[in-house]
Amino acid sequence: MSINNLPTGDDKHGSALRRPGFLAAAAFLGLVLVLAVVVIVTVGSDKDDSGTPQATGPTTAASSAPAGSPADTGNGCGLTDTSQTVPTSTPPNITWQLVKGDAVPTSPIAGPGKVEGPVARCYAHTPLGALLAVSQIADRLGVASNKEAAEILKAQAVPGPGVERNLKLLEGAELGTGTADGQTAGFQFASYTPDTAVINMVSRMNNGSFNTATFTMKWLDGDWKIQLQPNGANSSNVSQVTSTAGYVTWSGVS
Repeated sequence: MSINNLPTGDDKHGSALRRPGFLAAAAFLGLVLVLAVVVIVTVGSDKDDSGTPQATGPTTAASSAPAGSPADTGNGCGLTDTSQTVPTSTPPNITWQLVKGDAVPTSPIAGPGKVEGPVARCYAHTPLGALLAVSQIADRLGVASNKEAAEILKAQAVPGPGVERNLKLLEGAELGTGTADGQTAGFQFASYTPDTAVINMVSRMNNGSFNTATFTMKWLDGDWKIQLQPNGANSSNVSQVTSTAGYVTWSGVS
């Protein structure tokens, strides 16, 4: 996942909308689709580099939700993850698939439960579900054609001015290269509630540098969806860091 460029010229995480405006240059997490090579990678790197990550707030975890509460509903596609504990170490049983050269994570218990064209959807209503959703959506947007990106935005972005702005841009000439400019390297939860997850993502770029960005995920219509900025960027607080220190290792490509 590479970080997308903002309209201000700021560079990156998640190249979702890595095109003008959302693409903002055109969002951690820019974003897809024809599944190429499937690579199963055991996650659990032990890197401990020095550096200062960009965090937007303290990590918080919702306590276990009682049956019938908002956090206890919404798991479709036969997903079984119900834990409301925010991950502070690399989640187990994660496999990675290459989508146009960009590694995206999957979990049998937290999603995505369905992949339809460029859209990978149906996530558990849990912190892990939100993490998987932001990784999948942002990365797939980052390598998507205009048509694929529009399909992803319509299905997996919270409606708003940023989405409308990008959809208009996507009606024109191709905005992206269709190739990954970096890979997801780690994550850090800034905050979590059953309705909103704010996650800092770090990416290792192809040139060896590290970029971070903050993504906001909203639980809407029974699934996690990405919240774009009004200017169309899919993330905020975009910056460079010297390493992944302070982040939980989260990568399918070493």
